[in-house]
Amino acid sequence: MDTNDGAELAVVDSFYRAFEDRYRGSRELIKSRLAKYMPFVQPLATLYPGEKTFDLGCGRGEWLELMVETGFTALGADLDAEMLEACRERNLPVLQADAIAHLATLESDSHALISAFHVVEHVSFDQLRSLVSEALRVLKPGGLLILETPNPENIAVATSNFYLDPSHQKPIPPLLLSFVVEHAGFDRVKVVRLQEAPELNDAAVPVGFLDVLRGASPDYAIVAQKDANSSQGAFDDAFAAEYGLTIDVLVHRYEARIASSISQLDARLGQTQERLRSSEEILHITQERLRSSEEILHITQERLFSVDGKLHTADERLYSVERKLHTAEERLYSVEGKLRSTEGRLHIEEHQRQQVEERLEHAETQMHGAEHRARHAEEVAHQANAQLQLVHVQLDAVYRSMSWRVTAPMRWVSLALRGKQAVTVKQALKPVLGKAGLYVSKRPWLRWPVFAVLNRMPRVKARLTHVVTASTAGLAVDLNTLPNHVERLSEHANRIHASLTAEFDKSQREKR
Repeated sequence: MDTNDGAELAVVDSFYRAFEDRYRGSRELIKSRLAKYMPFVQPLATLYPGEKTFDLGCGRGEWLELMVETGFTALGADLDAEMLEACRERNLPVLQADAIAHLATLESDSHALISAFHVVEHVSFDQLRSLVSEALRVLKPGGLLILETPNPENIAVATSNFYLDPSHQKPIPPLLLSFVVEHAGFDRVKVVRLQEAPELNDAAVPVGFLDVLRGASPDYAIVAQKDANSSQGAFDDAFAAEYGLTIDVLVHRYEARIASSISQLDARLGQTQERLRSSEEILHITQERLRSSEEILHITQERLFSVDGKLHTADERLYSVERKLHTAEERLYSVEGKLRSTEGRLHIEEHQRQQVEERLEHAETQMHGAEHRARHAEEVAHQANAQLQLVHVQLDAVYRSMSWRVTAPMRWVSLALRGKQAVTVKQALKPVLGKAGLYVSKRPWLRWPVFAVLNRMPRVKARLTHVVTASTAGLAVDLNTLPNHVERLSEHANRIHASLTAEFDKSQREKR
C-alpha cells in the first residue's frame, strides 16, 4: 500500500509487512511472477537504455530490483517504513512519501516506465484517474504504464480473497481499468492476465466447477503505451499476444465438458435402454427356465431321497468293509513282523552260508595245494627212478668189468688182514656209515651202485640199511601215503561242498 485517501501520515506499524510476507509470497516468488512483463520491458530497455523508472507503492522492492538488473535508473516510493527498510537492506533507491503526490512533481516526458503493483485497489476512483493522467504526462513517447491489481473475473478473488487485505477498497474489473487508461489518452492498451494454474492453459485438460470458480487468472495488469508509433513496432509482438485465462473461456470449456458428458450419458442411456430391453427378454426366458428348473428340482429331490437310502446302505457296507480292512491290516502287521523275523534269520543264514563258502574255498585251496605237492612228489619219484636205473646200468657195467674181477682177491686179502682190528674199525665206521647212508638215501641215483657193492658185503649192507632206514623212515612214509592223503582230502572237500549246497537250497525254500 502506498497511500490511503491521500493521507501523508507515515505507517510505522509492521503489520502490513508481516501480512504481505505471509499472503503475498516470498521475494523469489514475486520476482518470478514479475518476469512475465519482460516481453514489454526488454524492448523498452533497448529504446531507452538507462532511463528513469518510477514505481508507486514499491513495497519490499522486488520490481525495483528487477528494473536495476535490467539497466534502468529506478526509484520507488511508499508510506510503509517497514517495507522501505526491506528495500534499503538491498541498497535499492526509495523514498518515503505519498507516491501519487510525488508523481505529480515529476517532469513531463522524463521517464520510460511508470508502474504500480497492487496499488489502484487501495485508492479512490478520483485518485486512480489522477494517477493515470499524471503518468501519461511524465512518460516519454513510447513509454509504458503498468497497473497490476487483483482480477475480479476470478470469482474466488472477487468474493473472498480480495477482502483478505483490510486496506483494499473495492475490486476494479479489467474493462473499467482499461477504459480509464484509454480515456486518459494512452495510444495502446493491453490486458495481461496473470498467475493462473499452468495446467489449465492446456485446452485438453478437463475443467471442473471449482476451476470455473477459481481458475481464471487471479491477477491482471493494464499495460498501456504512450505514443505507440514512436517505438517503430518493437512492442507489437508483446501487445499482440494473449495472456492468462478469462472466466468466459473456463465457462465455455466447462459447458463443453458438460455437453460432452450429457452426450455420453445420452449414448449410455440409449445403450442402457437397449440392454434393459434385452435384459427383460432374458428375464422372461430365465423365468421360463426357472419354472422348468423347479420341476427338475422336484424330480431331483425325489431321486435324492432314493440316493440317500442307497447311500445309507452303502455306508453300512463301507463300515463292514472298513472293519474287514482293519482285521486284514492287523494280520498284515503280524505277517510283516514274521517276515522281518524271517528276514533276520535269512540274514544270519546268509552270513553262515558266506562263512561256509569261505571255508569251502579255503578247503579247495588246500586241496589244490595238496594236489600240486602230489604232482611234484610224483615228478621227483619219476626222476629218481630214472636216475636209479642209470646207476644200475653203470654198476652192472662195473661188476662185469675185468678190473673189478681182477681186484677182487686183493680186496678179500685186505679185509682179512684188517680182521684183527674189526671191532675198533666197526665202531669208528659206524657213524660214518650212518651219514653215508643218509647221503645216499637223499640221492636216489646213488642207490643202485651202492647196493651193488653192499650186496657183496651182507653185514655192512645190513648195518647201513638199518641206519638209513631209521633216517629216511618218515620220508618214505610220506611219499608212499601221499596219494591216499590227497584222495581223503578230496573226499572231505566234496562232502563239505554237498552239505553247504543242501543248506543253501533249504534257506531258499524257506524264503519262498
